[in-house]
Amino acid sequence: MHKLSSSIEKELQTYRISLKDEAQVSKSFDHIDGLLQYAQARTGAETTRVAASMWFRRYAFFVTAQLYMISKHRLTWNGTLQDMGVLDNPEDKNWLPNFWLKNNSWRDVSEKDSPLALKSILSRFGAEVILPLSKATKISKLVLWENIWGYTVWMYAELLKQPDIKTRVETDIERLLEDEIWMNIERHSPFKRFIGEKTIPESMNPYKRVTCCLYYQIDGQEKCSYCPNKNC
Repeated sequence: MHKLSSSIEKELQTYRISLKDEAQVSKSFDHIDGLLQYAQARTGAETTRVAASMWFRRYAFFVTAQLYMISKHRLTWNGTLQDMGVLDNPEDKNWLPNFWLKNNSWRDVSEKDSPLALKSILSRFGAEVILPLSKATKISKLVLWENIWGYTVWMYAELLKQPDIKTRVETDIERLLEDEIWMNIERHSPFKRFIGEKTIPESMNPYKRVTCCLYYQIDGQEKCSYCPNKNC
């Protein structure tokens, strides 16, 4: 177990991950109700269903960062959701919070254990949040998974450009698209459903969602350029 170097810490900042509590407000959530109230207040969403999706559009950075660390550095965070805080500047009208990891403790992931490490991220930081949020708000789990995928596919498109780790990254992508790693999480890989028969680079040119994130249902907002219902 070890702490991250300053250079890797800078990489994590790209995914809005902070290891220092430097923001004006730090929040943590023990109950879904509190999280939804917070998301509604910050977005102006009229329903908890829309608020849940808008929260996941932000929270997806945190999950993507965890997958990034495994695929790029073969490191996994020794923390739980209770060890993560939300750093929010109330003056930020766009509501782009940072995610504060309250401990900087990481462990190495062997090649043999990398599938289990990826599955652990999908389960602990994905499904364990998505399931209760979906039940509470009646939002489709696929919408929330695709909110994560939207950042994850971009992250992997960037990692594939690095020759020294390209083979390893390709292997991790293949695993995430297979149903096996999703056993006891989802019946089938939602990531496979989102990418279809395209490769990662192909899916980015241009990126198009399968589900709608409901952003347009917030007063004053329109459908995203990659919304499947853009022309409807």
